[in-house]
Amino acid sequence: MTVGDLQNKAARKLNDVLRALIREESIFPLPIPVKKPKTTAPVSEWRETNQLIRSQSKEVLGYGFTVEWARVNSKRHGLNDFPTKLTFECANDYLKYVRAEAEAKVVVANAKTIEQLSPNASSWCASHLAMMRKPSATIQNAIKILVHLKAEPNPGIYARQLPVKVPTKFFEQERGLLEALFEEFAPECLVQDAGGLEERLGLMTKESLIEFRTLDSDVQSLPFGHAMATARELAEKACYFEAFETVIVVENHVPFLILPELPRTLAIIGNGYAVRRLGDVPWLKEKHVLYWGDIDLSGFAILAQFRACLSHVESLMMDLETWQHFSSQTQKHEAAQSIIDRDFEFLQPEERSMVEMLKGNSGLRLEQEHIDFEHIKGSISFLV
Repeated sequence: MTVGDLQNKAARKLNDVLRALIREESIFPLPIPVKKPKTTAPVSEWRETNQLIRSQSKEVLGYGFTVEWARVNSKRHGLNDFPTKLTFECANDYLKYVRAEAEAKVVVANAKTIEQLSPNASSWCASHLAMMRKPSATIQNAIKILVHLKAEPNPGIYARQLPVKVPTKFFEQERGLLEALFEEFAPECLVQDAGGLEERLGLMTKESLIEFRTLDSDVQSLPFGHAMATARELAEKACYFEAFETVIVVENHVPFLILPELPRTLAIIGNGYAVRRLGDVPWLKEKHVLYWGDIDLSGFAILAQFRACLSHVESLMMDLETWQHFSSQTQKHEAAQSIIDRDFEFLQPEERSMVEMLKGNSGLRLEQEHIDFEHIKGSISFLV
């Protein structure tokens, strides 16, 4: 046994002590188990263990554990005193011994800060010790953002534009902390299933900008052929899009860029799960909307979530015929994929069959980029 062994044994109780301090409960006196040498060990080992424990006791250090001794009678060594119980009598003795005084001070101060949000916050803080160990300034900055967005929800600006004095990259660096705080203390500020934290809080991100381009150069109502705008701006400028009858939403950027000319047709980049933003564009309900994504589980999950926003969306080039035609281009998806039951409900029977086929294909997928231009033209020729 060494000094380090004793300190490590005591430190295993640190989280329990910190939780008790946050809840203003007492777990002291706090016993620490001690293992005595084997009866077959030489008497020198017994003496060294006794000396070591005594040297680390409160009696010697002025802090740490008190020692309860018991007389042990050994056939081999005779009658000897041996420590049977080590006990920390109070938090100060314990924290100083495990060198956690500063850590405990930060944890308790952070919990007090968060308790300003709710008088019942102590239990939550005690179960989120990793967050409570963050620098106090980090917790205070997170609270500033939470308080501001509770007062002014859904601001429609970028996180760095918030009139709150925090470091410029704070939102990106402390997203996990912010999300946990909002979910517990300001859930009314969050829009469920709206994407990332920024979108759930009504903040702008680079994904908030929706890229679109006309596939019909003869349409005069749109003053620009290729542009980007927010869902809110698209909704407000419905007059620009009155001449379009069909909208093709494409998951990935390159396929979006190579779509051929089509009469009265608009192309929009879906950008993965961010496609749900299009549910905030009312005039899309009046258009013939097609969605073209990768043939994999994620592609169908995105389609399902898009259809949950716009029920009349049709899938394009996500069928068995396309899969079989380009079967030589399928590849294994390294990342794990899945589709939840709720999303499955928004798929058509043919699409559900594709999902079942994909589940049995050991992660094979067909990316849009592997579908050649001639096939694309043939697949959308019905729109001409």
